[in-house]
Amino acid sequence: MDDERVKAFRLLKPPCVELSQTALRYKVRKSNAKDLLKCLERLTETLLAVSRSLDAKLADYVFFPLSHVFSESKELPPRLLEHALSCLRLLIRQGWRDHLSSEVGKQLLILLAFLAGGSATDSKSKQADEDVAAIALDCTTSLFHSSVASSLGSQGAISPENVPLLGHTLTVILDAISNTSAIKVRLAACTSLNGLIDGIDDEDALRNFFPGIVSCLTRVLSSGIRSKTPWKVLQACIQLFNKILRKILTDDALSSSVVPVRTSAAGESPTDSWIKATASQVKVALSTVLPLRYHDRHDVQEALFTLCLSILTECRAALGDSTSMILEALVALSSHTALEDSRRRSQRLQQIFASNLDLLDVLKDSLYDWTVTLPRVVTSNDETKQTRTLEQLSTALQLLSAHDTDMRAFNDLVASNLRSGVASAIQLSSTHAITSVASGSADISRVLQSAPSSRGDRIFGPVIFDSTSQGNLMAGLQMLVKQFESSAMSVALQRNLIESLKSTTGNEQIATLWLMLKLMGNQSPQDFETEQWLNLPSDSLEPLAEEAYSFSLEILDRSAYDEAVDWRMQALSLEVVALQARHQGQDFRPELVDALYPILERMGSNNAALQQHAVICLSIVSDSCGYRSASELVVHNADYLVNAVAVKLNTFDISPQASQVILMMVRLCGSAIIPYLDDLIESIFAILACYHGYPRLVESLFEVLNAIVEEGAKASPRAIEPAIKTTPSPRRPYKLITITDVVTRLQFVKNRSDCTSPSTPSPEPDPEISSTPEPEAPQPSTAENPPPRSKAHSLIHSITQQTTHHLSTPSPPLRRLLLSLIASSLPSLNPQSTTQADNDTIFLPLIATLWPHVTRQIFPPISSSPSTATPADLPTLLTALQTLTTLSQHGGSFLLSRFSDLLPQLQTLYHQLEQGMLHEEKTLGRSRASRGTKFKTWDQMVGLVVSMVEYVGITREMEDGVFEILGGEALARGREGVRGALEGVNPDAVWLLEEQRRSRKQDGWDEEWEKRKPIVEGWEFRRVEF
Repeated sequence: MDDERVKAFRLLKPPCVELSQTALRYKVRKSNAKDLLKCLERLTETLLAVSRSLDAKLADYVFFPLSHVFSESKELPPRLLEHALSCLRLLIRQGWRDHLSSEVGKQLLILLAFLAGGSATDSKSKQADEDVAAIALDCTTSLFHSSVASSLGSQGAISPENVPLLGHTLTVILDAISNTSAIKVRLAACTSLNGLIDGIDDEDALRNFFPGIVSCLTRVLSSGIRSKTPWKVLQACIQLFNKILRKILTDDALSSSVVPVRTSAAGESPTDSWIKATASQVKVALSTVLPLRYHDRHDVQEALFTLCLSILTECRAALGDSTSMILEALVALSSHTALEDSRRRSQRLQQIFASNLDLLDVLKDSLYDWTVTLPRVVTSNDETKQTRTLEQLSTALQLLSAHDTDMRAFNDLVASNLRSGVASAIQLSSTHAITSVASGSADISRVLQSAPSSRGDRIFGPVIFDSTSQGNLMAGLQMLVKQFESSAMSVALQRNLIESLKSTTGNEQIATLWLMLKLMGNQSPQDFETEQWLNLPSDSLEPLAEEAYSFSLEILDRSAYDEAVDWRMQALSLEVVALQARHQGQDFRPELVDALYPILERMGSNNAALQQHAVICLSIVSDSCGYRSASELVVHNADYLVNAVAVKLNTFDISPQASQVILMMVRLCGSAIIPYLDDLIESIFAILACYHGYPRLVESLFEVLNAIVEEGAKASPRAIEPAIKTTPSPRRPYKLITITDVVTRLQFVKNRSDCTSPSTPSPEPDPEISSTPEPEAPQPSTAENPPPRSKAHSLIHSITQQTTHHLSTPSPPLRRLLLSLIASSLPSLNPQSTTQADNDTIFLPLIATLWPHVTRQIFPPISSSPSTATPADLPTLLTALQTLTTLSQHGGSFLLSRFSDLLPQLQTLYHQLEQGMLHEEKTLGRSRASRGTKFKTWDQMVGLVVSMVEYVGITREMEDGVFEILGGEALARGREGVRGALEGVNPDAVWLLEEQRRSRKQDGWDEEWEKRKPIVEGWEFRRVEF
């Protein structure tokens, strides 16, 4: 060891001598700071190399030249002082260690205090550099950990002459903590203060310093709430606060204190008076520090949690008045943190409660205060405060429940304030109410298709809160209710809510039912089965669930259109029904007699949220009752539903819910439900006959009939195939007509006019004259036992036939609906989907019945002259043309004579539509006009004529009219099907029309003709002039 010291001395001697000489020359200005810096750098390198061999004597030797440097500290640049302090730090830590003399220690404290904070007497001295101050404070920390502590009181009382020195040093440190902006200086000062507290064992002296330390730390921590104080500084200050409290005010520290004999005039010892005064000041300080529990940094929260635990467990005697405040902070710190931290902190609190049950009473008082303020907090605009209060309530309930605390005194208070709080939240959410509305029956199929198929998707959406604007409030309330549900007071709370369910109104009633749902929502069916087996008293779960279910049925039995019933109450009642079905399983099937009708009624609601609730409820009920789908549920319970609807219809109940229920049944079950609806259809037409002057009622009933027809058409074999042709295509190649053909045709017309009996067959004309044979009148079927028609077919036929009587309604939307119904029914009634007997006796007569009613929608009977017939409004005209097109596709050649008579009117109408379409194109442009009603109507008119040519056929007399309609704009625009239809009638005429259109083009036709002219040897083709 001596050899190492000698070696270290030999290495240190040259830089020390050089530094000493350079420092002395610097004093007389014979060297500069740069030379001095080089000497310090060499000394630093040497000290680092021999740091393991340093001792107190070598440290004294090295400090001598450094003292010359520190004597000129006012004049030296900061970088030079940094190197000098780095050397001093090495000497304190590695050299003197535990052998520093008292005098040297005091001198170093004075020096370091000056370098860290300036002179204590000279207020004009310049502010210390941040880097120099940080290193100086770091040296002070090392000094406090060395043997200087023995002279400052670690082994006894501090001598009076040392108190000013420590006081000044402490002032410099506290000033660096509170008034310096550099974070490294503040952290170094905190570390130095920590060393000072550890180095002083004289409790009396430390008590003297205690107020200043606490005041400084409180000032920093309270400003950290408002300003952006670095979190590391806040964490260090909280840890220092904890350390000074544990050293001064713990129960052990106070019990071991020596109590002086002298007492005050009041008979109390000075120590007791000091404790009381200090405790009151600390309580005030804590009130400004504890808001840091909401700091977003985990490290700050953890330091504050440790501080509160220390006060709660170690400072009971001195800081007992702060217990409530500390406990509230601990509950808050265990509430809003990450799940793992929250669980760990809650477990630590439970351990403390187990060791001190008196704290549970304090927590119950806090719970009482939070519960009372809940309605006011919920109505405030501070969402953060709302969330915090709800989290604290949940955590407090969890802690009290873990220790089986008697909460019976809280039942009424909790139920009342919880209901008021939720009601207040609902009142606030009214501005964010769910107002999305479905567009009627058109959206019903979409809603049913989007019905959840898996159990995980069957989750009801928010009813009383908007998930976007009040998501935090909703989550907090749900978390709070979940804690109540798992507590011992759950059943009593539910009982209280059930009793007040019928006595409350408005938002309070909604809040009560919502709370009941949340309290019962997490209870599994096994809970109810267990109660049944154990024969528990009436104050159990099942009777409460039955009461909530009965109340919900009372709500749902009222009309969905009753404005006195809030839609949110209806939605929550649907959730109660679904919950009851989940709990009872297949035992819920008998309840379908009362529950199924209201569910289907809400599926037809105009409120999209209520409609979706009903869809999800039906899915849950069908799954819980053991049905494979909602359709199977409705079909198996069709008798209940039909009877319920029939009662309303037979009593001429014109409320809209009955029609909505039928509509839902049909949409859900499709054609499987149609055979059960024969009596209902008769009742519907009876109501239509009596209330035809009520447009909305008539529309709703025809929506039901239309749905029945559409579902029947989907089930028909023809619903997915192209429209049939009842006769072969009548189109033949064009052939010149001779005089003989004309005479034969005239004789045929004369013979047909002489026929008086409709059953007398007409003489057959020459097939070369007529392009299509005239259809024979329908003949009765010769089959002895024709197969019976299905019940669904008969119902659809009856609906279609009776619908024609209502086409005279003045309501255009209703007429369009009826026309759509007729068009939808034809695919399921066409001949190939039934028998030939039905074709002759049912289908073709139905076509004949429908024809005048449909054509009357195109040409209202204002004038008997076809040329002056006035078309209907465009949307209705468009729908009527579509329906007539469908008639032509399924009626075939049976309609030939009718179309022949109607063609002149169609020509006039076509020209009107074409002019309107062209005018709209000039005004709006072709791209925009193609999306308008005028273009669609014109296009449907063209489609009607194309369908007539393809499926009905035309006579020679009709050819000119067909070419007049199809040979103009339709052929020029290349409309689909036009060219094929015309070429099937007369391809030469099509060629002629195209040549005429080309001849109307502008310049350039001669050049085009020369390019396209045929070349045949010996022949010359000339351009034809039209």
